[in-house]
Amino acid sequence: MKDTVRVALIQGKPYAELDNPRNVGHAIRLLEQCRGKNLDVACLPEYFPWTGEEILADAAKELRCYIVAGVVEELGDKRYSTATLFDRKGLIVGRQRKASPGDMERRYFGICPGDEGFKVFGTDFGKIGLPVSIDFWGQPDAAQVLTDKGAELIINQSIFPILRDHWKEAALVRAFDNFIPVVGINTADFNWRVKGRAYRHFGGKSIIIQPPQLVSRDDFGLWLRGLGSLTAWVQVELDDREQVYFGEVDLRTSREYRAELWRRLGIRRRRIH
Repeated sequence: MKDTVRVALIQGKPYAELDNPRNVGHAIRLLEQCRGKNLDVACLPEYFPWTGEEILADAAKELRCYIVAGVVEELGDKRYSTATLFDRKGLIVGRQRKASPGDMERRYFGICPGDEGFKVFGTDFGKIGLPVSIDFWGQPDAAQVLTDKGAELIINQSIFPILRDHWKEAALVRAFDNFIPVVGINTADFNWRVKGRAYRHFGGKSIIIQPPQLVSRDDFGLWLRGLGSLTAWVQVELDDREQVYFGEVDLRTSREYRAELWRRLGIRRRRIH
Protein backbone atom coordinates (compact mmCIF):
# COMPACT_ATOMS: atom_id res chain seq x y z
CA MET A 1 0.00 0.00 0.00
CA LYS A 2 1.04 3.58 -0.65
CA ASP A 3 1.16 6.54 1.70
CA THR A 4 0.43 9.04 -1.07
CA VAL A 5 -2.00 8.55 -3.96
CA ARG A 6 -1.88 10.48 -7.23
CA VAL A 7 -5.34 11.36 -8.49
CA ALA A 8 -6.86 13.09 -11.51
CA LEU A 9 -10.06 15.11 -11.14
CA ILE A 10 -11.65 14.94 -14.60
CA GLN A 11 -14.24 17.69 -14.45
CA GLY A 12 -15.82 16.98 -17.83
CA LYS A 13 -18.57 18.97 -19.53
CA PRO A 14 -21.15 16.49 -20.87
CA TYR A 15 -23.27 17.00 -23.94
CA ALA A 16 -26.71 18.38 -23.10
CA GLU A 17 -28.24 14.90 -23.19
CA LEU A 18 -26.44 12.88 -20.54
CA ASP A 19 -27.08 9.64 -22.40
CA ASN A 20 -25.58 11.01 -25.64
CA PRO A 21 -23.10 8.35 -26.86
CA ARG A 22 -20.64 11.11 -27.79
CA ASN A 23 -19.95 11.52 -24.08
CA VAL A 24 -17.91 8.32 -24.19
CA GLY A 25 -15.49 9.71 -26.77
CA HIS A 26 -15.33 12.99 -24.87
CA ALA A 27 -14.44 11.19 -21.65
CA ILE A 28 -11.68 9.26 -23.44
CA ARG A 29 -10.23 12.49 -24.87
CA LEU A 30 -10.06 13.91 -21.35
CA LEU A 31 -8.51 10.71 -20.03
CA GLU A 32 -5.78 11.04 -22.67
CA GLN A 33 -4.46 13.99 -20.67
CA CYS A 34 -3.60 11.49 -17.93
CA ARG A 35 -1.10 9.65 -20.10
CA GLY A 36 2.40 9.66 -18.59
CA LYS A 37 1.25 11.23 -15.31
CA ASN A 38 1.99 8.16 -13.15
CA LEU A 39 -1.53 8.20 -11.77
CA ASP A 40 -3.13 5.88 -9.28
CA VAL A 41 -6.75 6.78 -9.98
CA ALA A 42 -8.63 8.97 -12.47
CA CYS A 43 -12.05 10.19 -11.29
CA LEU A 44 -14.99 10.97 -13.59
CA PRO A 45 -18.30 12.51 -12.44
CA GLU A 46 -21.68 10.92 -11.89
CA TYR A 47 -23.46 9.96 -15.16
CA PHE A 48 -20.27 10.62 -17.14
CA PRO A 49 -19.83 9.08 -19.59
CA TRP A 50 -23.08 7.13 -18.87
CA THR A 51 -21.99 4.09 -20.93
CA GLY A 52 -18.86 2.62 -22.57
CA GLU A 53 -17.54 0.08 -20.08
CA GLU A 54 -15.36 -1.75 -22.63
CA ILE A 55 -13.80 1.50 -23.85
CA LEU A 56 -13.17 2.67 -20.28
CA ALA A 57 -11.61 -0.69 -19.45
CA ASP A 58 -9.21 -0.31 -22.38
CA ALA A 59 -8.33 3.21 -21.20
CA ALA A 60 -7.55 2.00 -17.67
CA LYS A 61 -5.30 -0.70 -19.10
CA GLU A 62 -3.48 1.72 -21.40
CA LEU A 63 -3.05 4.38 -18.72
CA ARG A 64 -2.17 1.77 -16.08
CA CYS A 65 -4.33 3.46 -13.50
CA TYR A 66 -7.62 2.85 -11.76
CA ILE A 67 -10.62 4.68 -13.23
CA VAL A 68 -13.83 5.58 -11.40
CA ALA A 69 -16.55 6.30 -13.96
CA GLY A 70 -20.20 7.32 -13.79
CA VAL A 71 -21.98 4.48 -15.56
CA VAL A 72 -25.67 3.66 -15.84
CA GLU A 73 -25.97 -0.02 -15.05
CA GLU A 74 -28.88 -1.83 -16.70
CA LEU A 75 -30.15 -5.12 -15.32
CA GLY A 76 -33.35 -6.39 -16.87
CA ASP A 77 -35.90 -3.61 -16.55
CA LYS A 78 -33.92 -1.77 -13.85
CA ARG A 79 -31.39 1.04 -14.14
CA TYR A 80 -28.88 2.20 -11.53
CA SER A 81 -26.56 5.18 -11.27
CA THR A 82 -23.36 3.32 -10.55
CA ALA A 83 -19.81 4.30 -9.64
CA THR A 84 -17.83 1.70 -11.57
CA LEU A 85 -14.21 0.98 -10.63
CA PHE A 86 -11.72 -0.34 -13.22
CA ASP A 87 -8.26 -1.52 -12.16
CA ARG A 88 -4.91 -1.02 -13.89
CA LYS A 89 -5.49 -4.12 -16.02
CA GLY A 90 -8.87 -2.88 -17.22
CA LEU A 91 -10.87 -5.27 -15.06
CA ILE A 92 -13.95 -4.16 -13.16
CA VAL A 93 -13.10 -4.26 -9.46
CA GLY A 94 -16.61 -3.44 -8.35
CA ARG A 95 -19.70 -1.26 -8.57
CA GLN A 96 -21.41 1.01 -6.07
CA ARG A 97 -25.04 1.76 -6.88
CA LYS A 98 -26.59 5.03 -5.79
CA ALA A 99 -28.99 4.36 -2.93
CA SER A 100 -30.89 7.67 -3.04
CA PRO A 101 -31.67 8.84 -6.59
CA GLY A 102 -33.65 12.05 -6.81
CA ASP A 103 -37.10 12.54 -8.27
CA MET A 104 -35.81 13.77 -11.66
CA GLU A 105 -33.51 10.76 -11.99
CA ARG A 106 -36.33 8.37 -11.25
CA ARG A 107 -38.85 10.08 -13.56
CA TYR A 108 -36.64 10.92 -16.55
CA PHE A 109 -33.99 8.20 -16.46
CA GLY A 110 -35.82 5.38 -14.71
CA ILE A 111 -33.08 5.14 -12.09
CA CYS A 112 -33.81 2.73 -9.25
CA PRO A 113 -32.35 2.89 -5.72
CA GLY A 114 -29.45 0.56 -5.12
CA ASP A 115 -30.11 -1.85 -2.28
CA GLU A 116 -26.77 -3.64 -1.84
CA GLY A 117 -25.37 -1.44 0.92
CA PHE A 118 -22.11 0.50 0.89
CA LYS A 119 -19.03 -1.43 -0.18
CA VAL A 120 -15.30 -1.08 0.30
CA PHE A 121 -13.07 -1.95 -2.66
CA GLY A 122 -9.47 -3.09 -2.40
CA THR A 123 -6.81 -1.50 -4.61
CA ASP A 124 -3.02 -1.75 -4.70
CA PHE A 125 -2.79 1.56 -2.81
CA GLY A 126 -5.47 0.97 -0.15
CA LYS A 127 -9.18 0.51 0.43
CA ILE A 128 -11.66 2.97 -1.06
CA GLY A 129 -15.37 3.75 -0.85
CA LEU A 130 -17.40 5.15 -3.74
CA PRO A 131 -20.69 6.56 -2.39
CA VAL A 132 -22.54 8.30 -5.20
CA SER A 133 -23.65 11.93 -4.88
CA ILE A 134 -26.11 12.65 -2.05
CA ASP A 135 -25.48 9.21 -0.53
CA PHE A 136 -22.25 10.76 0.81
CA TRP A 137 -22.77 14.48 1.35
CA GLY A 138 -26.49 14.46 2.15
CA GLN A 139 -26.50 11.99 5.05
CA PRO A 140 -23.95 10.46 7.43
CA ASP A 141 -24.55 6.74 6.91
CA ALA A 142 -22.33 6.02 3.91
CA ALA A 143 -19.20 7.66 5.29
CA GLN A 144 -19.61 6.01 8.68
CA VAL A 145 -20.25 2.55 7.26
CA LEU A 146 -17.39 2.77 4.78
CA THR A 147 -14.88 4.02 7.32
CA ASP A 148 -15.92 1.36 9.81
CA LYS A 149 -15.40 -1.22 7.06
CA GLY A 150 -11.84 -0.01 6.60
CA ALA A 151 -12.04 2.58 3.81
CA GLU A 152 -8.97 4.82 3.64
CA LEU A 153 -10.20 7.15 0.88
CA ILE A 154 -13.67 8.20 -0.23
CA ILE A 155 -14.31 9.20 -3.84
CA ASN A 156 -17.64 10.97 -4.27
CA GLN A 157 -19.07 11.38 -7.79
CA SER A 158 -21.78 14.02 -8.02
CA ILE A 159 -23.88 16.13 -10.35
CA PHE A 160 -25.82 19.15 -9.05
CA PRO A 161 -29.14 20.67 -10.08
CA ILE A 162 -29.14 22.27 -6.59
CA LEU A 163 -26.93 22.59 -3.49
CA ARG A 164 -23.50 22.53 -5.11
CA ASP A 165 -22.31 25.22 -2.70
CA HIS A 166 -23.33 23.02 0.22
CA TRP A 167 -21.15 20.16 -1.03
CA LYS A 168 -17.85 21.37 0.39
CA GLU A 169 -19.24 22.06 3.86
CA ALA A 170 -21.00 18.69 4.03
CA ALA A 171 -17.92 16.87 2.75
CA LEU A 172 -15.80 18.61 5.39
CA VAL A 173 -18.10 17.31 8.12
CA ARG A 174 -17.89 13.76 6.77
CA ALA A 175 -14.11 14.01 6.41
CA PHE A 176 -13.67 15.24 9.98
CA ASP A 177 -16.11 12.82 11.63
CA ASN A 178 -14.36 9.91 9.95
CA PHE A 179 -10.86 11.44 9.75
CA ILE A 180 -10.62 10.37 6.13
CA PRO A 181 -9.56 12.08 2.89
CA VAL A 182 -12.28 12.83 0.35
CA VAL A 183 -12.05 13.35 -3.40
CA GLY A 184 -15.22 14.91 -4.83
CA ILE A 185 -15.73 15.10 -8.58
CA ASN A 186 -18.46 17.09 -10.34
CA THR A 187 -19.15 17.87 -13.98
CA ALA A 188 -18.22 21.24 -15.41
CA ASP A 189 -21.04 23.79 -15.63
CA PHE A 190 -23.63 22.82 -18.29
CA ASN A 191 -27.32 22.80 -19.17
CA TRP A 192 -28.99 19.41 -19.21
CA ARG A 193 -31.71 18.90 -21.81
CA VAL A 194 -34.44 16.28 -21.46
CA LYS A 195 -37.75 16.02 -23.29
CA GLY A 196 -37.13 19.38 -24.97
CA ARG A 197 -36.58 21.26 -21.72
CA ALA A 198 -33.29 22.63 -20.35
CA TYR A 199 -32.24 22.30 -16.70
CA ARG A 200 -29.27 24.06 -15.15
CA HIS A 201 -26.62 21.84 -13.64
CA PHE A 202 -24.23 23.71 -11.40
CA GLY A 203 -20.79 22.57 -12.40
CA GLY A 204 -17.35 22.73 -10.95
CA LYS A 205 -15.95 23.04 -7.44
CA SER A 206 -14.55 19.52 -7.51
CA ILE A 207 -12.58 19.04 -4.32
CA ILE A 208 -9.78 17.30 -2.51
CA ILE A 209 -10.32 17.43 1.25
CA GLN A 210 -7.96 15.80 3.71
CA PRO A 211 -6.49 16.11 7.20
CA PRO A 212 -3.13 17.88 7.38
CA GLN A 213 -0.07 15.69 7.08
CA LEU A 214 1.17 14.88 10.58
CA VAL A 215 4.60 13.37 11.09
CA SER A 216 4.59 12.30 14.76
CA ARG A 217 2.36 11.82 17.79
CA ASP A 218 3.67 15.11 19.23
CA ASP A 219 2.80 16.83 15.96
CA PHE A 220 -0.68 15.34 16.15
CA GLY A 221 -1.14 16.57 19.72
CA LEU A 222 -0.07 20.13 18.89
CA TRP A 223 -2.35 20.19 15.86
CA LEU A 224 -5.37 18.93 17.80
CA ARG A 225 -4.93 21.39 20.68
CA GLY A 226 -4.79 24.29 18.25
CA LEU A 227 -7.62 23.11 15.99
CA GLY A 228 -10.08 25.93 15.39
CA SER A 229 -11.23 25.47 11.81
CA LEU A 230 -11.32 22.89 9.02
CA THR A 231 -10.59 25.46 6.32
CA ALA A 232 -7.08 24.13 5.71
CA TRP A 233 -8.47 20.68 4.97
CA VAL A 234 -9.69 21.93 1.57
CA GLN A 235 -6.56 21.27 -0.47
CA VAL A 236 -8.18 21.80 -3.87
CA GLU A 237 -11.39 23.44 -5.08
CA LEU A 238 -11.73 23.88 -8.83
CA ASP A 239 -13.66 26.56 -10.70
CA ASP A 240 -16.65 25.72 -12.94
CA ARG A 241 -14.80 25.10 -16.23
CA GLU A 242 -14.00 21.79 -17.86
CA GLN A 243 -10.52 20.70 -16.82
CA VAL A 244 -8.29 17.85 -15.70
CA TYR A 245 -6.52 18.47 -12.41
CA PHE A 246 -3.73 16.32 -10.99
CA GLY A 247 -3.21 16.17 -7.24
CA GLU A 248 -2.02 14.03 -4.37
CA VAL A 249 -3.88 12.56 -1.42
CA ASP A 250 -2.17 11.55 1.84
CA LEU A 251 -3.42 8.28 3.32
CA ARG A 252 -0.79 7.83 6.02
CA THR A 253 -2.05 10.47 8.46
CA SER A 254 -5.58 9.12 8.67
CA ARG A 255 -4.32 5.55 8.93
CA GLU A 256 -2.05 6.38 11.85
CA TYR A 257 -4.11 8.89 13.83
CA ARG A 258 -7.80 8.17 13.19
CA ALA A 259 -8.27 5.96 16.24
CA GLU A 260 -6.34 8.46 18.40
CA LEU A 261 -8.54 11.35 17.25
CA TRP A 262 -11.68 9.41 18.08
CA ARG A 263 -10.27 8.43 21.50
CA ARG A 264 -9.30 11.96 22.46
CA LEU A 265 -12.61 13.47 21.34
CA GLY A 266 -14.73 10.67 22.77
CA ILE A 267 -16.15 9.70 19.39
CA ARG A 268 -17.67 6.23 19.67
CA ARG A 269 -17.60 3.93 16.66
CA ARG A 270 -18.78 0.46 15.84
CA ARG A 271 -15.30 -0.63 14.86
CA ILE A 272 -11.90 1.09 14.89
CA HIS A 273 -9.20 0.37 12.32
